[in-house]
Amino acid sequence: MRSPNKKPENAPRQVRKIRSRNKKGATEDAGSKQLKRMQAGLGNQAIDRQLATGNQQRDEMLAHICARLQVIEGAQAKERMAMGREREWFKDVAKGTEGYHHPDPTRWHACTQLFKQAAEALCGGDLSRGAQLLERAVEAEEAAFRSVPKMVQAQLDREESTAPAPDATFQVQTEAGCASCERPKELHIAERILAIQDTVQATPPLKRARRWWDAEGVEEEEEEEEDDE
Repeated sequence: MRSPNKKPENAPRQVRKIRSRNKKGATEDAGSKQLKRMQAGLGNQAIDRQLATGNQQRDEMLAHICARLQVIEGAQAKERMAMGREREWFKDVAKGTEGYHHPDPTRWHACTQLFKQAAEALCGGDLSRGAQLLERAVEAEEAAFRSVPKMVQAQLDREESTAPAPDATFQVQTEAGCASCERPKELHIAERILAIQDTVQATPPLKRARRWWDAEGVEEEEEEEEDDE
């Protein structure tokens, strides 16, 4: 029998948060460090060109992150709705039917946390780290969608599916930087997704129906025991 609980495959076991004493100060530090590295071997015009390219890549990746958070929130909402329709799927889950396991709205936390961290790095001017985190976030999101139970998949719209990382993610050079910017308002969606902690209690296995020949066998055993006495 398959486990009624299925977590996303290949999802990171633990997602570390980017900690900073002062978010504004951390943003300025990340951006200034990248700028100093660029200034070490480039002239002002070259720096301006690279910053313009970096800013464009940053904006493209941030737009992707915001769009994915909206999709993830919608998928999570569908999964929460499935929790209230237990009568429709509990037999399949209890029997271990292929593709059926408990709805789990928290399966979206890992990819959401990574998308959030990627956005924070990008807004802080750390283009290279933002791109790396975005790649991991896309992988975690794909794992989450693969692990969605069938009864939830049936409720998802065509738009609620995975999407590859934007081209800019793979065009960022190691020492590339960008200007810092304000956090997009859509990042609040990440907080809403992470705040959902709903879980489903374990579904007990179905009791096997007693067949008439099973009952006869029990009666024969009882008669034999009485004869032995």
